[in-house]
Amino acid sequence: MKKFFKNVKDMIFRHKLLSLICLFAFVIILIMLYIFFSVFIGGNNKYGDRLDGIEKVELSEKDLSTVVDFLEEKEEVVDSSARIQGKIVYIHIVFRRDVGLDRAKEIASESLEKFETDEKSFYDFGYFLTQVEEEGTEDKGYVVTGTKNAKLESISWIKS
Repeated sequence: MKKFFKNVKDMIFRHKLLSLICLFAFVIILIMLYIFFSVFIGGNNKYGDRLDGIEKVELSEKDLSTVVDFLEEKEEVVDSSARIQGKIVYIHIVFRRDVGLDRAKEIASESLEKFETDEKSFYDFGYFLTQVEEEGTEDKGYVVTGTKNAKLESISWIKS
């Protein structure tokens, strides 16, 4: 074994430049492996730290069902649903054919008032407003999306 180490030591001293290049390449490979594993494999949470503090302002299915019940009490609403994904609350509302777009936006804004202030300042909200399709026509009515960022007070509407 001593002979092996002596041969390696002699080879390193004879080929100093090549030994330095190999050592540098080895260090670079170790650094790249560390970066690869920490970026692509490390961590099991798909949201990272974006959900920090969500346990303090957690929305339950009961809260969402309260909003859905409020919407379905309205005579203009045919169907509604709500779900949470991460820090975004998605609300889909289907209106009768005779309900105007302004009234639909007004009802959606009223549903936003059913959430508490701290919930509105923590969660983002996504609204999807549609009308019931008429059979036999190609007119699908309006399809409108609205978003409310946690830092804003009102919903921004976009007609699709």
